[in-house]
Amino acid sequence: MYDAPSPFTYPPTPAQEPPNISAIYQHIDEDTLNAILNHELPAAELYKLDTRRILEAQWHLIDLEDSTVSFRCVPSALEIYQTLDSLLVPLNTYFSILCIHGLSNGQPVTLPCHFFRYSSHLIKIAAQYEWQAVLLYHFAFFARRCCEMSQGSYAGWEKIDVDLMEELLVQHRKQHEVTLSVI
Repeated sequence: MYDAPSPFTYPPTPAQEPPNISAIYQHIDEDTLNAILNHELPAAELYKLDTRRILEAQWHLIDLEDSTVSFRCVPSALEIYQTLDSLLVPLNTYFSILCIHGLSNGQPVTLPCHFFRYSSHLIKIAAQYEWQAVLLYHFAFFARRCCEMSQGSYAGWEKIDVDLMEELLVQHRKQHEVTLSVI
């Protein structure tokens, strides 16, 4: 079995420098990285981590052209996150950043497991419930986890938030059409 060489080992040794997250994620601006590491990035701004949408991360609300001022509309969350993959791709980058930072700062090696479980949960509920409700659930769930992470706890990502599911999802179950084929 081939093991790729790695400049970092876990757990970090005292002489080992922590990884430079800015160097690893060069396409993400410093303010966004700091917001992630301080657990202050709103869920609606995850698109800033998606290399497919990187130019949109620099949306400007005001155009100054020919001495006139015009205002642009900021897209809604449903316009930005139209599909599950439009959310999962940047969310996985978010989780990767948290893993690198957390593991290099003493979080348990099980840290990535919390994030994997949430990603699986998100995939499951996206198959069962209307997308708009899933997105709203994710935003609320994300906000709750940011509060917990600011206190040092990451385990909440692997829990199913039954209260939020009852409040935001249950009444939005997808209607599966039953088709009968006559042969």
